[in-house]
Amino acid sequence: MSTREDIKNAMAFMACSYPNYHPILEGQVNAVDVMFNLLGDLPVETLQIAVQACCAEPGRAFAPSAGEIRGMAIQLHAKAAELPTAAEAWGTVMESFKHITSERETMLAHPLIQEAMRCMGGIDRIGACDEDQQMTNRAHFLKIYQQLYDRALSDAAQLPAVTTYIEAQKQIGGEIKQLADSMSHPKLGRPTNGSDTN
Repeated sequence: MSTREDIKNAMAFMACSYPNYHPILEGQVNAVDVMFNLLGDLPVETLQIAVQACCAEPGRAFAPSAGEIRGMAIQLHAKAAELPTAAEAWGTVMESFKHITSERETMLAHPLIQEAMRCMGGIDRIGACDEDQQMTNRAHFLKIYQQLYDRALSDAAQLPAVTTYIEAQKQIGGEIKQLADSMSHPKLGRPTNGSDTN
């Protein structure tokens, strides 16, 4: 993970790259504190490369924000993982029909491709269409896959504190649902002596 000193070095790099970048470095809460809070969970090498990649973007006039740096880090990880684009994923689906079942399953093993196909009703439904329907399928698949891809990147870029908060809220929501379910049970609160004459 990145230290406060690593964050300061990254900010110094941005200040050298962008003469108009003048972060507030004094005060009880300053720019280093904020950037450390938002980027400190990134490995130092990832932080450094993401900052450099942001600063090297053609046409960029201002230093990158913490969110842009996190987003760049995730984009770089997605490239390193060779995460297929929507068009590449559809190409893989179409190519898989030229192979036997076991080879097809291997080709379609990527979780995003599998989820996109599941959302469309499965590989058999996609493969059983005529050419006109296949164009519609392609449009739907590209849209679904892109949404899944964007959500995966967004989830990966999420701050650990945000992830922890969401998980805690899910647990609270589950407990509230259980309580509500138990309160709505038909026998709850009803007299057991037969005096309920409705």
